[in-house]
Amino acid sequence: MQDIGVFDWEQVARNQFAAVLRRAGLLNFAAQLKFVPLWLLLCYLLILKTEPIWLLLPAGLNLWFAIGFFKRYRLMLDTPHSFINHSAQGYLSLRGRAFLPTGEAIRGLANLPVTLWIPGYIEDQPFVLDDGYGRCLLYPRQAEIITSPADTHFDWLHAIYPGQELYVLGDMRTLKADNHQPMRQRIAELLARWKLRPKVLLETYDTNGNGRLDEAEWQEVCKTAARVAQEDFLDEQHTVGTHVIEQSSGGRLFMITNLPPARLAHRYRRAMWMHSAAWLGLMLIMYSASL
Repeated sequence: MQDIGVFDWEQVARNQFAAVLRRAGLLNFAAQLKFVPLWLLLCYLLILKTEPIWLLLPAGLNLWFAIGFFKRYRLMLDTPHSFINHSAQGYLSLRGRAFLPTGEAIRGLANLPVTLWIPGYIEDQPFVLDDGYGRCLLYPRQAEIITSPADTHFDWLHAIYPGQELYVLGDMRTLKADNHQPMRQRIAELLARWKLRPKVLLETYDTNGNGRLDEAEWQEVCKTAARVAQEDFLDEQHTVGTHVIEQSSGGRLFMITNLPPARLAHRYRRAMWMHSAAWLGLMLIMYSASL
């Protein structure tokens, strides 16, 4: 639970652009159509004010953007969709709804609805993804987060709210209790706990009523302990652990977005061609200027 208290609306507004750019990256800002006029203006000023060789800088960035968008587009297409309780461990894509963790009822800023993530204020606290088949915990600290303002009365605010549908790319692992304890040790610990309650042992296993456990009665206690330990072990084997996504190994993309994946993939594909065309155009301008 986190309640920031009273805050400055102007500061929240100023924080939005910088923080969203920091978490989503320059690459994702360059994928949006509003980036186009800014980029065209920059290139036009370079053509007017500098030597043509300086166009290598924006051309190189355009090429870098195009390669980055191609990689993200192919990653979204080639990574199979999985369900939380039915998926193998490792890199996957998930879709589900976001919720607060169990036991947490309030999170966010004063004067705002309950908020799971808001840039510049609540960025590292985990929240739950539920896909209808299971639940996992998302730790967004290392994630690239692309958000579209929600359809609320704060329609300018980039945030993630409970109930929103999310798309996630990342490495999932499952945390389980340690069930590698040797069976003999399990039985010994169980017998040690039972010995702390001698009256219960006598009432249950002293069949001849002589006030003590003889050899045959003690063997029955050991058989019962072995059976209980085996049942506990089997229960642990079938217990679903806590599924966690917190970062991706090997530098692979860890992404969380509230945009529909088809829409985001289309954005990346469009941006790939847009920046490829810009790179080619700038290279032709430099070639023409050198003639």
